[in-house]
Amino acid sequence: MLEKYLKILSESLDEKLKLLKEIEAKSNAQLKMIEEELPFEEIDKNMDEKAALIEKINKMDEGFQSMYDNLKEELAGNKARYKTLIEEIQAKIGNVMGASASIQAIEARNKAAIEQRFSAAHRKNNKRLVNMSALDDYYKVANKLNAVAPQFMDKKK
Repeated sequence: MLEKYLKILSESLDEKLKLLKEIEAKSNAQLKMIEEELPFEEIDKNMDEKAALIEKINKMDEGFQSMYDNLKEELAGNKARYKTLIEEIQAKIGNVMGASASIQAIEARNKAAIEQRFSAAHRKNNKRLVNMSALDDYYKVANKLNAVAPQFMDKKK
């Protein structure tokens, strides 16, 4: 019975690693989107897809932890009997941790890149606002110059 649960835990880790690889691919794609200055809507869509995958992983983690907590005591008494399965699960946990660290590094680069892009867009918009304000001021001054009342008109009727 314990062997069956250990295999379920192992399969759960395989599924988690698969989802992490999908997140890693989407994170790499997101960096390319940012660098290629694709519309923010596409980047948002990518982020929403990653969020859905992360939600799946969180649910899997809760189930994994719950199952492990139920098996922990029985497992402690039978370590030698299930040594190979335990080692397999530990190796998979190491792979999951490695994938998580890789994703965190990619996400740190993404964050820096998106902040840089937002900053550039902000500067561009500020420059546009300043230019529009200067243009507006110019038109106001120009209209005042053209609005000079005739000085030499005969005011007699």
